[in-house]
This record gives sequence, structure tokens and C-alpha cells, in this order.
Amino acid sequence: MAAANRITPTLTLPHSGGGLKECSFSLWEGVGARAVFGILLSLALAACGESRSVTERATEPDSSFDPNSLSYKAIPPTDLPPEGTRSLFDHIIAENGSLPYPFEELVRLIASYDAEGRAPVTVLIPDGRSLLKGQADFRRPRIILAADPRPAPSEAELGPLLRGRLFLGFVEGAAEIEIISYNEAAGRFEFQLVKDYREGGSPRLVYAKRAICTTCHAGATPIFPVRPWEETSGQPAISQAILEARGARAGNAYHGVPIVNPLSAPETIDELTEVGNVIPTVQRVWIDGCGGDPAQGPACRRQMLKLALRYLVQPAEFNTADPDYRRLVELQTPHWPAGGIALPNGDLLNRNPFVDKPRRTPWQWLAGLLPAGSEDEVADAKLSDFDKLPPLRRELDPLTPRAPKEILQPGAPTAIAGLARMFSDNDKRLLERHSGYDLARLQAAVDKPALDAVLGPAPFQRQATMQALLAALGARPPQASFLDTAEMSAPMVEGMKPIAIREGSVLKLYEHYCFGCHRGNPSAKLDFMNGATEEEVLARIRETTSIREALDYERYLGTDKANKLMPPVNSWQRRELDQARAEGRDDIARMLEAVPGLFDF
Repeated sequence: MAAANRITPTLTLPHSGGGLKECSFSLWEGVGARAVFGILLSLALAACGESRSVTERATEPDSSFDPNSLSYKAIPPTDLPPEGTRSLFDHIIAENGSLPYPFEELVRLIASYDAEGRAPVTVLIPDGRSLLKGQADFRRPRIILAADPRPAPSEAELGPLLRGRLFLGFVEGAAEIEIISYNEAAGRFEFQLVKDYREGGSPRLVYAKRAICTTCHAGATPIFPVRPWEETSGQPAISQAILEARGARAGNAYHGVPIVNPLSAPETIDELTEVGNVIPTVQRVWIDGCGGDPAQGPACRRQMLKLALRYLVQPAEFNTADPDYRRLVELQTPHWPAGGIALPNGDLLNRNPFVDKPRRTPWQWLAGLLPAGSEDEVADAKLSDFDKLPPLRRELDPLTPRAPKEILQPGAPTAIAGLARMFSDNDKRLLERHSGYDLARLQAAVDKPALDAVLGPAPFQRQATMQALLAALGARPPQASFLDTAEMSAPMVEGMKPIAIREGSVLKLYEHYCFGCHRGNPSAKLDFMNGATEEEVLARIRETTSIREALDYERYLGTDKANKLMPPVNSWQRRELDQARAEGRDDIARMLEAVPGLFDF
């Protein structure tokens, strides 16, 4: 038999990230070689074209950011927030003591920021496009929540601005909440996760790996499908399928949110993502568009702020023929990036999940037959599971790069309107009242020295700017909120290994009953069970004498001070602790052994 000859075909294929990619592989001539080549060709097309994992995509540089720009240096794309800053969600949890459970309690907490207690807008997506799509279905759909509270007017406090700045995605099947929330002090959205969010779990609030999130969230902004939102429970076919999958006994709500929604629900979420989508672009215009020159930069930002205030109080009067507008163009032009400033596209094409079904590629079919990699080879099981799912059509896949909505040029009205929308309704009321409803007086306040500190090449901060404006108008500046991090614990990033606890250790009981509130809590005061090792955590528990008071059931149970007892009433931890007591398992006594007495000498 003649010796087989080696063949090394080379293919030049379109690369899913753009451009061309050359792929080669080897086979041997001989019986069946042509048939084998046909099979390998189809696999190679999949392997070279669209098989790249999310992790691989995340290593590619984000072309929407210039690492040499002022804004990149002022707002770095790190996983953890810049030092001294935290996300809006962190501040909410720290202010309220702990992360509420179950999810309907978290919904109520967000609703409490509305003057009338109105619930945040929600929709259900059973067959969607998120990283957790494999864990959601019609029986346990993904819950999308967008905050849109209308707080009561206040003279004493500026208050947090949640509208278009806080979005949650909860998947029960994954026991995980995905969070996008704004960080005012850093001028960027933060990507966070609540892991192990389930009854019996120990929820951990962590910052996600940012590069993974931005493979879909172009420009680090919220995203959402466009009209008619056929993936969502705003469509009768989706809500009906959810009701049928859950059964009549499950009722018409899921984790406290309605299953049947009017079309106005996804429409409102779409609008709120548009509000959030423009914020990072406004920050780039504020920083890069005006440059870092110590004289011209502040003058440019003063002019941009004046125009934004005009748009805020008199939007119908905005006119690009106005001399003030032309002055802004003159100030921005010398500093404007050569390629313009891109407004990311947060719009996903509408998808009907009953029609646009994902299809498994030959490469995925073959990969499914292969043994799973080791833990070192598969760093994140969630991403690995996602990559094994059949892909969507390219134009429907959020991983497919989307062209910017707009390339902004000097004086872009989009940026001026976006800066105006950085102020709240209460901010507008305060500015109008203290300026005597005189726009000229309000704009003149921008020229006063009180504004100097907020006009540098740094993120625009709404509350600091409001305080400076009101001081320049002769008013007493209201108190800022959700900015101070002095009493907050250190943030944690996704991927930190859980603490190793010896079998039989009393710390197992603390893990079960207490870690959910006291380990990883954004409030440093309540984060007294954090630590890298079992010994370190036990040492911190021994130092916290208030634990004995919280576990003194003999003293407080049945009295008017029973609310001192922990875990909190109505929590699953309290139910299980009561059950343990009823069964004669004195978990409390064992936990108290690790805590010093109140009068130890």
C-alpha cells in the first residue's frame, strides 16, 4: 500500500469579531479522505467562525474606548469600582442593613424610594439572550426589573437618582441576580452579581468581571430589545405560556411580580435603558470633549453646563443657531477626538422566541461528545455552560458588535440634552426656585467660583454640581446622599473562593444562619463575619460581643424586645433555627460558645 500523504488545507474565513481569520488543520489522504474532509470542513467553519467563547471575546480590546484618552484615565474600566466610590445598589443595601430575601422583599425595598410606594417596572423573559438564558424557562423565567421611582420633593437632601440607573435580572434557576447600577462618584455603571440567592443559601454580593459583561453591553451600558418586545411578558403569547407552564396553583404572580404585563411595561424599560445608555457618552463629552487644559477645559464645561441648564428648564427654547451654542462648538472643536465620540447602541433587535430558535452548530454537537475540561481549563462554569448553548442568528445575538447609534461631533445636542437629564425633578425645582425662575440668573451662577471645583477633567457629579450651583445662588446646599463610603466594607470581585470551614466547626452554624447578612455586606458595621480563613472569621466573631445579645433567646423571646433577636423574624434562617430548637438541637448554645460573655474578665 502506498504511503498516505499529509494534506494541510487552509481556510480564510470571516471572523465574528470583524475581519478575516486564517485557519488550518491536517488530515491524511487515503480511503474516505474526501468524506472526512467534508465533515472537517463543516466543523472548521464553525470552529474558526463563530465558536469563540465569551471569555475569548472578552480579551479583545473594546474599540469604543481610547486607552489614551482623558476619560479612560478618569473612568478606568476596572472590575472593582475606583477607590472611594461604590455602586448605587451597594449604597441601597448598606443604608437598609442587608440584602432582602426573598426577591419580593427586594422589590418592596426599591419601591420604598418612591413617594407613593409604586413598584418598579418589571417584565418576565423565559427564553432570552443573557448569560443565564440556559437556567431560565417558561416555568422559571428571568425577571427584569428597572427602577423608576418618583421621590418626594425635599429641601434638605438631594437624594439618590435611580431612574435609568438601576436594573436587575433575577434567574431563580441560577440562584443569581445580575445588577447594573450607576456609580455617581466614578461616572460609570457597575456590573454586579448576587450569588447563591436562594433559601438555604449564603448570598454574596460581588462585582462581576467587567470585560465579560461588556461583550454584550456595548459601552458598558444597559441593553434591551426594541419594539414589539416579543421575548417579554408584555406579549400575550409569552405571558400565557408562562401561566400554562407554572400551572393554575402558582397564581398570576412570580416572586411578587405580575406575569401578565401591558405592553407599556417593556416600553418603559426600553425608555429607561435609553436614559442609562447616554450617560457614559455624556461623561466622555464632558471630559474628552473639553480637554484637560487648565484654562480652556473649565471654560468649555461652563458653557456646556449653561446650555444643559437652559435645556433643563426651557427645552423648547434650545436652538443650535444661538451664539451660546456656537461658542460651545468653538471651545470643544480643538479637543474633540479625531474619530468623534460614539454613542453606544443598546438596542437589540426584536426576537420572537417561538420563531427565532437557536440552532446547534456541528462544532457544538461535537464538543458535547467530548469530556468536560478540568477546573483549570474551565474557569467559570456559567460561561462554559453558556458557550455550549446553540447560538442565535448573528443579527439577533447580543455578542455581535453593533454599530454606534450616533457619532457625536462638537456641540452635539445629544450630549447637551443628556447632561440636562443628569439632574432630577427635585433638582430642577430647587434650581428654578432659588434662581427666582430667572434663567439668566441661573446661568450666571455657573460663572461663579463656587463651580470651579466641579469643572475639571473628571466625571460629572450631579450632587456636587447641585450643591455648588445652589451655593452660587445664595442658598444653603442640601445634603448629598449615597456618596460616602467611609462606613462601607471593601468590595469583592467575582471568582473569590469561598472560605474553607472544617467539618464540625461551629462556624458551619454561623455560615448557615448568619453569613447571608454579615459576610460581604456593603456596610462595614454589619460585615463582621468577613475574613479570608476560618480562624480569622472566628476571631472577628469573638470580638463582636453584640452577637451574644442577638442570640439571647431566653432573655428576649416573648418580650417587647424580641426584635433584637437574630436571624430576623420571617427569614428562612429564623424558620430553620426555630425548627432546630423544636427538635432539640440547640444550635444557639453552640454558637454562643464561640462568643465571649458580656462580663468576661
